[in-house]
Amino acid sequence: MTTNHRFIFRILVALIIAFTGVSCDDHLDDLRENPNAVTSIDDAALFTKAVRSLFQGTTDQSAYRFSGHYGHYLVAGSTARIPDQYGDGFDGQYNDMFTGMYGGVIRHIEEVLQITSNTETKNELRYAMADVIAVLGYAKITDAFGEIPYTEGGKGKSADILQPKYDTQEFIYKDLIDRLSKSIQVIKTADPAMGYPDSDPIFNNNLNLWMRFANSVRLRLAMRLRFADTEFSSQVVSQCANEPLMESNDHNAFMIETEGNGNNWFTYRTGFPSIKMSAKLIEQLQQTNDPRLSVFVEPDGNGAYTGMTNGLNDAAFGSSNFAAKSDMGIALSSKDSELYLITAAEVWLLRAEAALAYDNDVARADEFYRSGLETALRQWELDEASINDFMATPHGSLMGVNDEEQIGVQTWLALIPNYFEGWSHIRRTGYPEIPQRTAPDLAKGVTNGILPKRFLYSSFELSANYNNVMEAISRQGDNKIDTAVWWDIKD
Repeated sequence: MTTNHRFIFRILVALIIAFTGVSCDDHLDDLRENPNAVTSIDDAALFTKAVRSLFQGTTDQSAYRFSGHYGHYLVAGSTARIPDQYGDGFDGQYNDMFTGMYGGVIRHIEEVLQITSNTETKNELRYAMADVIAVLGYAKITDAFGEIPYTEGGKGKSADILQPKYDTQEFIYKDLIDRLSKSIQVIKTADPAMGYPDSDPIFNNNLNLWMRFANSVRLRLAMRLRFADTEFSSQVVSQCANEPLMESNDHNAFMIETEGNGNNWFTYRTGFPSIKMSAKLIEQLQQTNDPRLSVFVEPDGNGAYTGMTNGLNDAAFGSSNFAAKSDMGIALSSKDSELYLITAAEVWLLRAEAALAYDNDVARADEFYRSGLETALRQWELDEASINDFMATPHGSLMGVNDEEQIGVQTWLALIPNYFEGWSHIRRTGYPEIPQRTAPDLAKGVTNGILPKRFLYSSFELSANYNNVMEAISRQGDNKIDTAVWWDIKD
């Protein structure tokens, strides 16, 4: 290479580096100004992403490490089981769950809501469908933490809100219910062509199913307020009865994960640390001869069903022969096992609870209960004889004694494998009963053996949004895992 060539080459290299530097700086500036900016991205792709993130969230840390244990469904091995000892030293996990929901479901769905409400790209049906997904995302975050950024949540730098205020859970819940009511009215009369014909991973753009879905979620949220605001809850339950609800397993909101290793419970069951099913769950199924035992639980090496006791201290766990206990059932933990957001079985059982609580109509409650139980059994494709045999037992109908508890326990079972919702159900109803830990081999943690009631605001959130977090704490109560959220007031 001649001297002139070297000179020209150096100039070209310098120009390329300079141009690249300017381009990178411009790109970084764009990210600082609006990390969630949507330019050419289609809202359909964002909608699909948000929906998939919502389903994936049913198998995230909130289920694997926390609510799966708190709901007494499972026991994970190694360090993943530590939350089962009712400790609270999980700052990183609390932050990951908080930011993960906002960075996944909420971020994408807020972008969809923005696009579908803009004058140039307005689409009322797509907005209504997206709003149902947004409601489920926000409901999970507030159920986990209590007060959260809501009216200013998920907006980020695009709205110049770096420190969003926190809203009370009462306000959030009532607004979520109002949003669902508005979505239902849009969906019930809309033209399906205006929806997401090729981008709906739940119902393939079937608006009848979407209407049932939205109304069923509304019923779930209304019943969650049963003890916090009985009058409002009863009013909304009555409104739900006037619109179609989920009634058969064809109406279930489910998805099969097809990317990566598929359903995360497959990875948890086959990887390290492994998962064993809870002794409480197995005992409930065995005591009632429930045919779902073989669906939810795998036999151990001896062909028996043996569960792990939740909450063992380290010494007791070390001598428990954890590896020999029963695994999660294959139907729940295969690569192509279905993930659920809400099912017809849950909806029937909520209706049974409402009929008993609000109408004192035992006959109607029993009718709904039987529909819910049979639907729950059929969800897992049990043989007809097993279903009929169980429905003919005393457990197949309300027995007039502890009917609320019977409905509550069956709802707990019907929520499998949505373990986070199972924990929320227990917090709200007290069923199944999770006694305070007093046995010497059980860890009492920081709650004196009482079931945890929420996740903590992390140190990361406190440092980034201190004043707003502290205001929420001043209203809600101490930032502790045994501080109840607003709707959790049942004795």
